[in-house]
Amino acid sequence: MSLPNNISSSEQLEPCYILKLLGYYLLFIWLIGTILNGYLSYTFIRYKNLRQSSTNIFIFGLILTDFCGALCVTPLPAVALVECRWIFTYVSCVISAIIAYFTGCSNIYVLCLISIDRYIVLTRMSTTPVISVKHAYISILCVYLLALFWSLLPIIGWSNYDYEGVGASCSVKWEERSLNVTSYNITIFIFVYLIPVIIIIIMNLKSFRVIRERRHRSRINFNESYCQRQYLIECGFLLAWSPYAIISIIRAFIYDKYFPPILGTIPALFAKTSVVWNPLVYVVRNGNIYYNLRYSRSYHIKERDKISDTPRHSTQPISTVQLPLTSISSSRDS
Repeated sequence: MSLPNNISSSEQLEPCYILKLLGYYLLFIWLIGTILNGYLSYTFIRYKNLRQSSTNIFIFGLILTDFCGALCVTPLPAVALVECRWIFTYVSCVISAIIAYFTGCSNIYVLCLISIDRYIVLTRMSTTPVISVKHAYISILCVYLLALFWSLLPIIGWSNYDYEGVGASCSVKWEERSLNVTSYNITIFIFVYLIPVIIIIIMNLKSFRVIRERRHRSRINFNESYCQRQYLIECGFLLAWSPYAIISIIRAFIYDKYFPPILGTIPALFAKTSVVWNPLVYVVRNGNIYYNLRYSRSYHIKERDKISDTPRHSTQPISTVQLPLTSISSSRDS
């Protein structure tokens, strides 16, 4: 396949300054996403107490894939957009697409695990872990293998990877109407997007209902703002990726005529904001991890062990103390 000398062909005439702005935006996402996810990954690895619950392990799996995506996926399209032309090889574009696809698939499956785990914790309301740490690691491994399976299928002949949008990145082929490509697009739409989204929505609605029912009967202060925040947090990833999914569906199944290349690029770039969004809303806002982030900058591990009997925040797994953090903050505000 010949490489595009210019990202925007002479017929489309996307101004170079627009591409440069998109490139600088992506460089910002790369910098913040790599630093934030890298630091959080280091925190998870360093502090064993953060890996003692299934929910924490699922979040750790989410952070690792985001770190991989931020570090390996965003630099190439960012540089290409700034240069207003693709300066790398086609193989590098495909490798970047595989990693991006793997990251997206992994994250949406991990979000399913998190939503299911949260619902189980809410219904049991027990300090005893419902999903063991071992089973959580096995679940993460299965998710990674499944995501790798979907991302490698185009390499072995079911569909294929190609340049998308203005040519600053690659993705699976969307516009082609052959049986090979169409069957793959239908399959991934069902198993990589539709089914996971349905599971996440159902689990969130069930969790929301349980919280509403128990907020007056429990010592934990379940308020409306907390319920809404949890629902929005779970939907954050979907909000980042849904525009790209919708545009891809339109290109694959509905509109087979000329499609402005810039409309294929902007949703793909917006989806990459999830590598920043996920760690912010899932980890930094949680008191346990936020405390360890601050603590790691001031004390050595031995000093932390000496005062472990009186921590500012509970060192129990997130799945058992995640909910009371709201009541703690509420009482402080009052």
